[in-house]
Amino acid sequence: MFQVCRHPFKPLLLPVALLLGATLPAYGQEGAPAIPQLGRLGPTSVVRATLPDGRRLTGRFVAMGDGHLGVRAESGLTDTLSLGLVRTLDLRGRHTKTGAIIGGSAGLAAGLFFGWFIGALCDAAVCDRAEPFLLTIPIFAGGGTLLGAAIGAAVPKWKQIYP
Repeated sequence: MFQVCRHPFKPLLLPVALLLGATLPAYGQEGAPAIPQLGRLGPTSVVRATLPDGRRLTGRFVAMGDGHLGVRAESGLTDTLSLGLVRTLDLRGRHTKTGAIIGGSAGLAAGLFFGWFIGALCDAAVCDRAEPFLLTIPIFAGGGTLLGAAIGAAVPKWKQIYP
């Protein structure tokens, strides 16, 4: 007859094996590591590559293929780098989203304050309700969001995409 093994870790063997098989590299595969974000980069993308000796190359991304990438400097010269020799690769972006969130939050606070201030000073029956807030909150929050996004778009940031 068949003997049933009642080991407490037996149900975990298959998920652990699948997880290890998906994360470990296959034997015999050589070459530079793949960077999934490289597919989204275009000729207008600005990258900064840090080499093993600590030097940094900054310029426009140039697709080279076969584990290589190009960095075109402002002078027009293109450096071809092997991905295996690149310590880090950064992509330049902007702080637009962060600026919009901060500006919108500050605008919301200003809208609440001015709505309360107008309601406190007004003697008309209209001011007893929420009408001052219905005007001040959208105006200040919207204006703060736009101003914050504009300021954030002017501030560059670097996002590491490799390793």
